[in-house]
Amino acid sequence: MIVDYFHPASGLPPGLAKRAGDLPPGLQKQLRRNGALPPGLQKKLVPFPVDLERRLSPVPAGCRRVTAGTWALLVADATNTVLDVIDLTRR
Repeated sequence: MIVDYFHPASGLPPGLAKRAGDLPPGLQKQLRRNGALPPGLQKKLVPFPVDLERRLSPVPAGCRRVTAGTWALLVADATNTVLDVIDLTRR
């Protein structure tokens, strides 16, 4: 559902298309499950759209869903640990 929202058959929505590829390759390589969120990336996080959040199951307390460029992340707020990651450019 998340990939379909950000990457419909017609392509990326305008807001995400503008940000596509804005993460340097070094930061992209650090985006992995159970990895620490790089400090330089913490400022580039964008909360999930409200209408998408409403369609998804709730996240555990102390966590949030965000996007960073063309990546969707589930992040633990207290530790900035990446709990899950989805590359939105892949189908």
